[in-house]
Amino acid sequence: MSSSIRKQLRKDPQAAIDALVGKLHSPDLQAAATAQLQTITEALTQEREKTEQRQRLSRKIGAAKKAGEDSAPLIEEVSRLSAEIDLIKQQIDNGLKAIAAQSAEQSDSVATDGQTTPQHLQPLPAPHFNTADLVVSHETVSTDEWREFVAGCERATIYHEPQWQSIIANYFKQNYYLVSCRDAQGQLVGVLPLVHVNSRIFGSFSVSMPYVNYGGPLSTCGAVEEALLQHAAQLSEQINCEHMEVRETNPRKDWQSTERKVSMILPLPASDTELDKQLGSKLRAQVNKAASNDLTITFGHHDLLADFYRVFSGNMRDLGTPVYSKQLFDDILTEFPNEAFIAVVKRHGKPLAAGFLLGYRDKLEIPWASSVRRQNHLGANMFMYRGILREAINRGYQFFDFGRSTRDASTHRFKKQWGAEEHQLHWHYWTQGGDALPELNPDNPKFKLAIAVWQRLPVFVTTLIGPPLARNLP
Repeated sequence: MSSSIRKQLRKDPQAAIDALVGKLHSPDLQAAATAQLQTITEALTQEREKTEQRQRLSRKIGAAKKAGEDSAPLIEEVSRLSAEIDLIKQQIDNGLKAIAAQSAEQSDSVATDGQTTPQHLQPLPAPHFNTADLVVSHETVSTDEWREFVAGCERATIYHEPQWQSIIANYFKQNYYLVSCRDAQGQLVGVLPLVHVNSRIFGSFSVSMPYVNYGGPLSTCGAVEEALLQHAAQLSEQINCEHMEVRETNPRKDWQSTERKVSMILPLPASDTELDKQLGSKLRAQVNKAASNDLTITFGHHDLLADFYRVFSGNMRDLGTPVYSKQLFDDILTEFPNEAFIAVVKRHGKPLAAGFLLGYRDKLEIPWASSVRRQNHLGANMFMYRGILREAINRGYQFFDFGRSTRDASTHRFKKQWGAEEHQLHWHYWTQGGDALPELNPDNPKFKLAIAVWQRLPVFVTTLIGPPLARNLP
């Protein structure tokens, strides 16, 4: 259901109840809806309290692991709380759906808020600041101010949140800069996260944001975003970068760019039953065939990290790509206890497919997913994605982001069969001296030999020597 309704109920419960009930014409329906909404408001309070408790436990898990202490009891408690939170969320959604079904304005007020694309893909805002009054810098911005600004921008992604600063610094050991812009009154009006990757192998360059699909400038004004980009380019030159790469969803004039990648995003219907009809008989048959192989899917957090990493590290070796360490995913789970979770498909207790998921506002994203290739005939990957889509609907997300793909590649075709729609990604560049665009990707012929050698290494070797290399691959 709509995240905006949850926000209204949390901010001003009585006003939200009055507004929603006012859309019902029958006194009996109004009385029933009022009671239901009061119950939902109480459930939201319970959800918040348990979520805060889980956040405290996640921080304790991180501290315990750093101190070399046993974190298993804490992880077990987090899993128990997560299950309780998921149950509360389901109860909230069921209550909102019941009210929505009684409302003549359901499609406008509850189901999708009239949006056909995710918030972060909305058009670039028009200029409304006087550029002469803008002050752009990369000086320190308080975490609270930073977080509050991101919360107020519809086009924000999870990668604009301040938690990534510590993840980048602690795990990747890279310098993280927050380019910021203020108006004449000193109010924060724009931010751009920028990471300096300084590698002996690949050179010195900056990225917004490396390792993930989205980043770039964020503001409610197009002129501010352009000012942020210009300052980021100047900063990149100052710190001796050979180029700067900005990953975003909007085209820009006067910037070098590539359009090799697209995001594949599926708008989600209001129910899993509707999705089943939408997917078609051929795809349903493939999922049903996979289900007949005694497959099960489980959702969790730190408790599923070992299973996820076992599948993920093996698949990365098969692809010839250096793998991140397990610690990175542990850090993300700790920093984003409400947004990050894991899906694992097993057969007779053995993990065959796994996905690392990030939910943010109206969209659930799967930035990392893998399956055991030698067991692909069992259909674990199909089964996993179908289970994840069901979970996305149950958790109230309006869109599912399958991640980026190259058009007509096998992964692109896989995502397209689910009904995912293409959204062009625009990666913009500044280069030192106007040089040619960099080619730091697996399609570059000069990396083919290294990839072939990597694919022949034992998995345990790649998990030892891979993480230091992966830190330098954006």
